[in-house]
Order: sequence, then structure tokens, then C-alpha cells
Amino acid sequence: METSTLPHELVLDIFIHLPTRNLCKLKTLSRHFNQQIKEIIIKRFSKTFCNSHKRLLAFVSRYDLLKLGPTYHVFNFAFKSINKDTLISTFSIDSSLTKGTDGPKSVKIESLQLCSGNIWKQGLINDYIQYLGWGVSVEDKEARIYVYDTRTKNPYYKAYFITSGKFVTPVGREECKSTNGLWSAPLLPKNKNKISTVGFIGKNKVEDNGTGIPYIAGKLKSISIKSELLLTSLEEPRFDKSELGVKYLLMEGGEEYLKRKKSCVIC
Repeated sequence: METSTLPHELVLDIFIHLPTRNLCKLKTLSRHFNQQIKEIIIKRFSKTFCNSHKRLLAFVSRYDLLKLGPTYHVFNFAFKSINKDTLISTFSIDSSLTKGTDGPKSVKIESLQLCSGNIWKQGLINDYIQYLGWGVSVEDKEARIYVYDTRTKNPYYKAYFITSGKFVTPVGREECKSTNGLWSAPLLPKNKNKISTVGFIGKNKVEDNGTGIPYIAGKLKSISIKSELLLTSLEEPRFDKSELGVKYLLMEGGEEYLKRKKSCVIC
């Protein structure tokens, strides 16, 4: 009995030290070790994300019919739960934080530095998106997803790229009434041969700004994402290659700090 169980134990000991990407490949190849690999991933994920300062960021771009041009919106999410069977994790907006703030000390996020070098200052994190409310019933959006850690001594957070894609949301008044404003949408990767590993849940509501003309205000509420994808993004950290990608979340003084750091030869 001992000789038959020893190889199994040795293999599991090797699995514990493998990168998550390799574990995922083994999980699809070996049904015999499937459950044990799942348990390793869950334990690894829980240690990394449960009760931690790590957050997810969604940088959303769309064409705004009210402004007749592209606009950008930012949402961040804190860990909520993980499904131990599907390994899908859920992150939601932290309602305890003041809008536009983040981290254990609720510091204000002033802007984002994009990979192009430009600074984004259009709006607050987790602010509502305004829709016309009539004329169209759905809207196409693009989203770029990142992971970052709010524990830092510097006035900025580094954003590490996870994935990107398109998603479609309802924006009409009738659609808002029929579902009480709730909607869900998968993030569709550009490569159509790949399956979606990310999904959003959001909510719209009818608002009136005092003009008597109602409009729709909507926001993302939560994001679901494969835990293996998140772990791999941390084990193999990378910046976004797109010029519209997010590189840093800047707090007060963050923009000036990065400028000084860039011009400092010694640094």
C-alpha cells in the first residue's frame, strides 16, 4: 500500500510548486488529479486574494451619444467570493468606500496614467454612466481588465494587465423597466475561438436632472473571472501594450512623483 501511494504524494508535492498556468494544463490532461489540482488553486487563490488589498480595475470605453464622442469610465472591485467547483471568482464594488477613493485609507484616485503617457482625468472611479435612454436599446463597450495592490508607499498603484474584450449592455428605458435595471454581460475576447472568462453584472436606473427629460444612469456592480487567470496575471505580471491601456492609478502627488522619477538619472 505504501509503495502505491508514494508516487501519488510525490506528484502532488511537485504540483504545489508549479506555476498556475502549468497546473491548468495538467488539470485538462489528467482527470485523476483534477480535484487535487483544484484544491491547490483554491488554496493559492485564497491566500492571495481573501482579506487582501488587491483589487480589479475595469477601464471601459464607449461612444457617447450625448457628447457625440468617445468617453472612458473606471470601476474597481474588491474580492467577494470564489466558487470552489467552477473556480470562478467574484469581485464587487466596495460600497463602504467614498466614490472616487480606494485602498485601506480611502485615498482619492486623482487620475490614471495610460500606457501612451497621457493622463486620464475625465471622471471619478465607480461613477455612473449617462445614457440618452431612447433611440437605441443596447450599446457596445470595450473593457480592459487589470489587477493591482493598494499596499504601497508611493502615491500610485501599478496596474497589471489581465485581459480585454467587448461587451454589450442595455441602455433603453423600456429595457430598464422590464428587468428592474439589472443586466449581465460576458466580456467577449477579440479572438472568437476563445471562450469568455470574464462577465459583468450591472444596474441601470431612470434619472431626471430637473429638466423633465429622463435619462438612464448605469454602472457596473460586479465582475466574475476565472481564478486561474487572475493568479497567472500576478505570477507573470505584464503591462498593457495598448496605448489606451492603464499603467498607473495616481493618487495626490502621483503625477509629479512619476515625472521626477522619470527625469532622475540616479533612480
